[in-house]
Amino acid sequence: MGSESKIEVIKGKKVVINGEIRPAAILIRNGIIIDIKDYSSEIKEDHEILVNEENLIIMGGLVDSHVHINEPGRTEWEGFLSATSAAAAGGVTTIIDMPLNSSPVTTTFENLQTKIESMPGKLRVDVGLLGGIVPGNSREISRMVLEGGVVGFKSFLVHSGIDEFPHVKENDIQEAMEVMKQLKEDYGDRDVVMMFHAETEEPIREATEKLERANADPKLYDTFLKSRPRISENIAIDKVIELSKKNMVRTHIVHLSSSDAINAIHEAVHHDNVPITAETTYHYLYFESEQVPYGNTLYKCCPPVRESENKDLLWKAVTDGTIKIIVSDHSPCTLDLKLIEQGDFMKAWGGISSLQLGLPIIWTEAKKRGIPLTKLSEYMSDEPSRLVGLNDRKGSIKIGRDADFVIWNPEEQFTVDQDLLMVKNKNSPYHGEKLVGVVYETILRGNKIFKKGDQTVSKILGKRLIQTKIHTNSIYPNPTLPEIELLNSLSQKSFFDCVHLLFEAAPPLANALYEKRPFSSYQQLIDQAYSIIQSLNEVEKILVINAHPRIGLSASQVKNSSSISYREQSCDKDSSLDQSILETLSKLNDKYEFKFGFKFVVFVNGRSKKEIIPILEDRLNNEKQKELELGLFEMIEISKSRLLKLLK
Repeated sequence: MGSESKIEVIKGKKVVINGEIRPAAILIRNGIIIDIKDYSSEIKEDHEILVNEENLIIMGGLVDSHVHINEPGRTEWEGFLSATSAAAAGGVTTIIDMPLNSSPVTTTFENLQTKIESMPGKLRVDVGLLGGIVPGNSREISRMVLEGGVVGFKSFLVHSGIDEFPHVKENDIQEAMEVMKQLKEDYGDRDVVMMFHAETEEPIREATEKLERANADPKLYDTFLKSRPRISENIAIDKVIELSKKNMVRTHIVHLSSSDAINAIHEAVHHDNVPITAETTYHYLYFESEQVPYGNTLYKCCPPVRESENKDLLWKAVTDGTIKIIVSDHSPCTLDLKLIEQGDFMKAWGGISSLQLGLPIIWTEAKKRGIPLTKLSEYMSDEPSRLVGLNDRKGSIKIGRDADFVIWNPEEQFTVDQDLLMVKNKNSPYHGEKLVGVVYETILRGNKIFKKGDQTVSKILGKRLIQTKIHTNSIYPNPTLPEIELLNSLSQKSFFDCVHLLFEAAPPLANALYEKRPFSSYQQLIDQAYSIIQSLNEVEKILVINAHPRIGLSASQVKNSSSISYREQSCDKDSSLDQSILETLSKLNDKYEFKFGFKFVVFVNGRSKKEIIPILEDRLNNEKQKELELGLFEMIEISKSRLLKLLK
């Protein structure tokens, strides 16, 4: 992970960068983009050229922030292996898994751990996890974020389709938003987005009862369409806007279908500064209700595919920026649940499988409308990654981000053959559709994981994604540092979080380190830190050393400030510790701080608290200047030891 790592190069004559297509040479180290040069730039002999493409488009890997993987528990529907394989084949390098329809549903910290345990050895692309908000689980939210690393939450305002994931009411949403405000205000902006399936029950019930009285044909798609009226979405979206405005908590409308709600979202964002976003899906932007075949329940989803004029209005909202995100809402099930033989739209399971086909589906429609190809990178990479707080690592091509790419031909046509899809349940309403845009290669963090013609994706290189602000939080159970290449590109606040893991860095040190970027390795950063410390005046040195937690605090106090210090000081053993040892340490610390005016710091290095007492007693005999320099030296030694644990 240092400066000796090999540099790889991807060259292309048609690379999508900053909203334009241009020739470029992209330099990669440790799976991260470290530089973007002119295509004609001289490539050093020791650099390895991975790709040199003159004709095809090279774009940042797609990010699909709405995927139902269904593992554990319903792996006959889908699973991590099949879903991530399909994603790779479609140029999608990051997917975000919904908290249902897995079993158990991801609504508790314990259930989240069950899902995490089901992931190893199965990921072909990177995966982030969402938690679920249901009535009565607001106490789970903070832990699922701060210790579990979820990148957002999903909830329903109408029955979800499975009883174990009940829908929320206004008081449930308010409770959850109070927790989210606390995560923002008390934990340094560590809130995450709240996503909503926005339909309300009453209009659906009334419409359904009316259709039943009229003995409407359940095989006719129009019957199902009328059973999920637009007003159901509109009312629900108005409620989310109201609560988001009241609490100023970030919210997001998933799979927007009703064009009637577009103006309300636009007004909320542009006139009332409500922190709300919206997405729509491949099927709402491609299919039209008038064209759905009689009894073909593969087209059923909730909310429903609506009329052609509704589709056009959704596209207009995409182009004017009201709808910022386009996703799959990949929601598969076994074929028997689709009731194909019965053709009953009212009883069939709702959900459309399309994870592998998003790029050609959207490009086929966008091209007809004269939408530039470059906008796809915005709709399908940048904005989805921003939604879930991963845009420092994922999205369009940018220095510091993961070297994720989709290489594709925007002119090549093909006919969808569902038998060639890599999802587990292959039946698709897109079967037989003629689409434009063929994926030739998918690259994940500089690794080629899919090539046109592959029938399987064999490389298991995907990782579980956690927001940088969470996995570098000092109270995260197993914090990790980002690659040095990413660290160099982070915002000042995120950079400070990272170096705080090493030093508990006070501003004099943190600010100076930030100004010294870029670093070629973490060892160089630590060496630079020592050099900076030596140049500080005494007041600044004391600020630096006092940022370190006191040795001898209670286990709970240490855990609430630093999980690393908790382990370093063996606080898990404090319950069996003679309390007189803690009392002695406390008195000695008081004496030390009174004498020197700063905290006692020592590299514990596995020693018990009892063994620290004579060290502290001995150091009380030192002169102030010697003790200050010794404490700072010990702090650097601690950082060297931590580095080995934090780079995973």
